[in-house]
Parts: sequence; structure tokens; C-alpha cells
Amino acid sequence: MMTANDLAPLMPSLLEALTAAGVGVIVIGDHGSHLERYYTNMPAAALLGYTVEEVQRIPVLDTIVPEQRALVAQLAVNFRAGQAIPGVLELGAIHKDGSYLDIEFALGFFRIEDAIAYVMTLRVVNQQAQLSLLEADRIGLVGALAAGFAHEINNPLTSVLLNLRSLRKQLSSLPDVAQAQALRCVDDITTGAERIASNVRALQTLATRSATQTVDLAAIVSSALRLAAPTLEPRANVIRQIFPVRAVTGEESRIGQAVLAMMLFSSSGFDIDVAATRNRIIVAVEERAPDVVVEVSDNGRDLTSEEVRSAFDPFFRSSARGAGVGVGLGVARSVATTLGGEVTLAPRPGGGAVITMRLPAAP
Repeated sequence: MMTANDLAPLMPSLLEALTAAGVGVIVIGDHGSHLERYYTNMPAAALLGYTVEEVQRIPVLDTIVPEQRALVAQLAVNFRAGQAIPGVLELGAIHKDGSYLDIEFALGFFRIEDAIAYVMTLRVVNQQAQLSLLEADRIGLVGALAAGFAHEINNPLTSVLLNLRSLRKQLSSLPDVAQAQALRCVDDITTGAERIASNVRALQTLATRSATQTVDLAAIVSSALRLAAPTLEPRANVIRQIFPVRAVTGEESRIGQAVLAMMLFSSSGFDIDVAATRNRIIVAVEERAPDVVVEVSDNGRDLTSEEVRSAFDPFFRSSARGAGVGVGLGVARSVATTLGGEVTLAPRPGGGAVITMRLPAAP
């Protein structure tokens, strides 16, 4: 049985290579009662402004921003209880000078004699020279929507242009008889313009970072459906089962990205040669005490064992699920886990898949 003392000589050449490459590595032991630093290399310590000797003396939670310490402690409880551990997790850390950093942790783990050992590589998310894995996956989300969104813009814009030409003719000489028709044209223009504005607002919400606050999950899912409709509806009938629910605490754009990843992954489970009338995607929002739940299910292809095992890995692409849209579920699990929730993927009885995201309701 491996113990904490066995970690020092564990693959020293690999640790030296990572250190030489400037990759931060830490190993944390979860003993249930406390978290213990087993190992920190120089790049990891330097990210926080410390030497290795200095950071080794600091309790693990003291380097996490205060508002996320309870979350980290709860995540440790959840992981010990068997909840899936995400491949990538973003948390706020405190630099030696007191400033806050967004840190991305790539996670691995193994069990030792009396604890779980978490092995993590880390880097600052907001470095301009590199994109984090999750940020790159978010770019993939937006790219997957681009073609459908362009189509969604062009349709109302065409209506606007046609009605403008008609209105121009009507206004050249406006007798009473023509007034009603001119007003109808104006109404059509207004409807088209509002549709454009609504879609643009939804895309801005998706793409723009915002503060953590209480948000309406039903409204976020409705906005995501509006954006994803041009991608989903040619593949399947979309059934909405969205009920009023309690608010959740989080960042609106990140939650929206997680929901979109779930929808697009589900839509990729259909054979494009099968008539869309036979395909169904059900998007549900409801409360399942004590959580608020978003569930996306479909009657598409059966999940393979590889998909069930690896769908949450960043950039995972199978030959079927995720292949058509280039989006996996890693971003969804990372977002949910950071908010104290979880995302699961399971086969749907009768065929297809069920993706379930549970988030704790705001106090």
C-alpha cells in the first residue's frame, strides 16, 4: 500500500521535466479531517509569489479565496463520497501580495493508505499568451453556434429590408387608405429588429464574463435554447419542459455555456440520415429537492462505454457524440462542480442519452 512518504521518489524524472518546462505541479492529500500539502514544485509556488519552502508551510485552504473555501471543503467531501472528479477545475487563489488569481487545475487522483492524493498541474487562466483548455472549449461552443446564428440573423434582416422598401413606396404618398398597410410594415420591422436584439443579447450573455450573483436558471436555459435552436431543430423536435425554480448562485455566462454544451452534445447523437420528425430532445428545468436541475435527454444513438467514461474529458470527441458539433461535456462538469453541483451522463431507457446538471439552490 502506497503512503505519503512514497511520493517523493515517485517518477522523479517526470517531476523534474515538468519543473524544467515551467509547469506547476502540486500534490494534495485528503485525509477527511484535513487537506495536506504533499508536494509543490517551484513553478507552482512561484505562481503564488512564494518559494517552495514558504508555500509548504501554508494551510491548503489559506491560498484559496475566502468565498470559495467552503466550496473546496465540500468538494473534498463529495469526492470522498464517490462524486466524479472533473478533469479540469477553475478556482480563485490568493497571491502573496494579496491579489487574486484565476487558476486552472488539471486534476488526477489515486488512493493511498489513509487518504486520496490529488495530483494537479496548474496555470493562471488569464495569461494572454495561452488559452486554458476550458476557454478553448468555450470558443468551440461559440463556433458551433456561428453558422446557425448567422442564419437566424439573416432571416429577420431580410424581412426588415423588404419591408423598408415597401414602406418607402407607401410613404411617398400616404393617403388614408394606405396608412394601415404602412403601419403593418412598421410592425413587421419592429418584430424583426426585436428578434435580432434578443438573439444578440443572448450571445453577449454567453460570451461575456459577469459577476457571481443569484440567477434564474429557467431564464438562462430559455436563452440558450433560443441560441441553439438553429442547430437543434434541423436534427430533432425540441420539447421544452421548463418550470419556475428557485434561483441559483453563479456566473450567468458560465452556466449558459454549460447548458449549451449539454444541448449540443445531445443533438450530436442523431444520424443525419434519419428523419428529424422521429428524433426528440427534451430540455427540462425543475426542482428536485434540495437541488435545481437541468436535464437534457434524447432518443438518439446509444452511448458507447468510451463515451460514458470519457465524455467529460476536455476536448473529448468520439466518432459520434460530440463529433458533429465539436463540443464535449468537460466545460459543463467544471462549471457545475465549481458551483457545488455536478453533471452526470447516463444511457436513456429505450435508447439515447440523459445529461443531468444539479446545482444547489441559492440560500
